[in-house]
Formats: sequence, structure tokens, C-alpha cells
Amino acid sequence: MLGNRVDRYSSGAILLHWLIALALAAVIAIGFTMPKDASGFQLFQLHKSIGITILVLTVVRIVWRLTHKRPDKVERGLTGFLASAVHVLFYAFMLLAPLTGWAVVSSSELDIPTLLYGVVPWPHLPVPQSLNHTLEEAHELLAFLGLALFVLHVAGALRHHFLRGDNFIGRMSPGASGATGLLLGAGVVALGGGLFFWLGAAYPKTDAPAAEETVAPTDEATDAAVTEEAAGDEEGSEEEVTGDDAPAEASEDETAPEEEAAEPDPEPTVAAGPPPSWTIQPGGSLRFSVDNSGTAMNGSFGQWSGNIAMDPDNPSTAQISINIQLASATMNDATQNEMLRGAEFLAASANPTATWRSSSVTSQGGGRYRAEGTLSLKGVSRSQPITFTLSGNGNSRSVSGQATIDRNAFSVGTGPNASGLAGNVTLNFAFDATR
Repeated sequence: MLGNRVDRYSSGAILLHWLIALALAAVIAIGFTMPKDASGFQLFQLHKSIGITILVLTVVRIVWRLTHKRPDKVERGLTGFLASAVHVLFYAFMLLAPLTGWAVVSSSELDIPTLLYGVVPWPHLPVPQSLNHTLEEAHELLAFLGLALFVLHVAGALRHHFLRGDNFIGRMSPGASGATGLLLGAGVVALGGGLFFWLGAAYPKTDAPAAEETVAPTDEATDAAVTEEAAGDEEGSEEEVTGDDAPAEASEDETAPEEEAAEPDPEPTVAAGPPPSWTIQPGGSLRFSVDNSGTAMNGSFGQWSGNIAMDPDNPSTAQISINIQLASATMNDATQNEMLRGAEFLAASANPTATWRSSSVTSQGGGRYRAEGTLSLKGVSRSQPITFTLSGNGNSRSVSGQATIDRNAFSVGTGPNASGLAGNVTLNFAFDATR
């Protein structure tokens, strides 16, 4: 080295260095800020993906280092030894941190598949569950070690470049002057710091009481729904009692009931014709939501169909059936989709279709209806009511409705992955239909 002239690393080494630096800044920031509950699921998947990327890039970097000539050391003695030690420890960290993270996922009780960036399947390591806690602690300690090494590495480079004036950063800079390297370094620090503070604000840490308060409204909403439904049933019961008692009070002689019973002949006339059929139009939605330890997990079904025969003015003759393709379930995350369709949840391969068929439909007034029916899911059939509203008139109607489904009754969510899920799943649907 003479003046500002420096022996530079090869282009491949420079590219790998800055790619790994950017990935490290992101993965460390995400690792320290991502929530440990369901709200951090997507960040957790991204953290895994970036970690495996760092592992692959580090292996490539080591191979490149062994097969390409490096610049001579610029400093010897104790400081030179310490600089080399930091480099060696950094390489160890970049290998061990992703490997321990991979092992943590592989040994977890929760069998969560890994899809790199939601696309590339990544296998699990054959690690026993008994090592999971130890591996988690090791991975966390390595994260702190990596953060310390990151700071030491940057401090050492700045010391050489500015205090010694040897244009040290130019060795690993796309531009020989080092200016580009300084800008890239500033960008790496800005990325890590920006992610850390942004994610920290977006996902604030909460204690246990706060989490319970978050869940509480869900329970109150459920109780309110049950109370409202019970009130509706009581109103229906009062109507039935009134209808039964009225003839008894009017029957002062034995012939009156027979005469009154013979009069309502128009009802068979109304029910004689079949109810009109309706065609479900494209563009409808069938969505579901379930609470997971205070976080709403939302998804939808992309493929479903139905047969509807119903006279809105005479709903007692209605015949409704809905078929849902379980493999079309999505939560807009490839890993969650795979889990959702698996045996622990919907078992879409073994039971591809869920079916709901009505047994009776009654009007609640104001365009609102309640339908009793049977839901068949995963080989189990259970009574399942739904409520819905019709709007519009003539040959075109808009339909919107809701159902609350007990997932445990159908063995949906049977393993540790469902330990935080609420028992009730809310189903919402909306579509247009033409006569």
C-alpha cells in the first residue's frame, strides 16, 4: 500500500460482503423486535428466510475466500491479531446463528414448515425436541454476540479509514476511494436501525395483563352474541306458545276447533309451487376469523358454490346447500396455507369438501333470516345455524351473513399449533344472486 493506493478485494468478495451485511442488519433488527405470538408469524417466516440466505451466502463467501487471493494485512501485532479474531468470530457467527435457528425450528413442538420467502420448501434437521430450549438459548446468545461483532467490525473499519488515514474502506468498496463503501456502510446501519425502531413501534411489547385485556372483548362479544341468539329463541318460543294457546281459549265448544282447523286451506296452495332458484354471481366472499392469543387470524376460501331455492316471502319452503373446497383456504401466507390445509386443521387431501345444507329457514323481519342446517366437515356432521340478510328486490338480491362454528366439534386444530386458538371460528359471507 502506498498513500491512498490500496490492494482491493475481488469484485465477488465485495458483492458478497455487502449482501451479507445488508441481510445481517435486517435479520438482527427483526430478531430483536418480532413478537413471539401469532401477530409476528410473518416476521418470523421472513427472519427464517433471511437467516438461511445468510448461511448460504456465508458458505459461498468462504469458498470464494479460499479460492481467490486476498489483499495483504494492513496492520500486524496485537491490533492486527484482534482484527483477525473479530473476522474469524464473525464467520463463526454467520454459520452458527443460522444453523442454531434452523435447529430451533426443527426441534420445536410446533411443526411449522419452512418456505423460504413463501416459495422454496426448506427441510427440517433431525434434531430431538429435548434440545429445543438449549438451542433457543444458544441462538439468543449468538444474536447478542453478532451484534457486538457488528459494532466492533464497523468501529475497526472507521478507525483505519479516518484515524490512520489508510483508505481502509476502499479495500471493500466498489469505488477505490472508499466513498462508495462509506455510503453503503451508512445504508446498512440505517437499514438495521430503521427496521429496529419501525418494527418496535409497530409491534410494541405487551405484558400478560395487556394480552388478557385484548382477549377479553372477544369473550364479551361471544357472550353478547349468545345472549342475542337466546333472546331470539325466546321470542320464537313465545310466538309458538301464543299460537298454541289462542285456539284453546277460543274453543268454548268442541266443534269450533274443527271448523277453524278446516279454514286455513290457502297455505297448501301457497306451498304447492316450488320456490324460485337463485344463481350465485361471481365476486362473492367467504371469509373466516379466529382469535389466536389476542390476535385475529383471518383467511378466506377461494372456491365455493351453492344451490339456493327460496321465496323470500315464504322462507319455510327454502332449500339451500353450500359446498366449500377446503384446499382453496388461504391466509395470504404460504406457510400458514400449508398448515391450514394439513391434517391437523382442515385435512383437505382426505376430506376435500365441506358442505352445509339447510333444514329450515325462518324470517326474523326486516330482511333478516335464520337458517338451521347441518355442516359436514372432516367426516363429522353437526347442527349449524346461520343468519343472513337479503337486500334488493325483484330478480336480484344481495346476501350477507354470518355463522359461529365450534372448530373443536369438527377436530379442526388438534395439535400444539392450535394451542392458542379460540374455540369459535367466525364465518362471514357476502354475494349477489339473481333469480
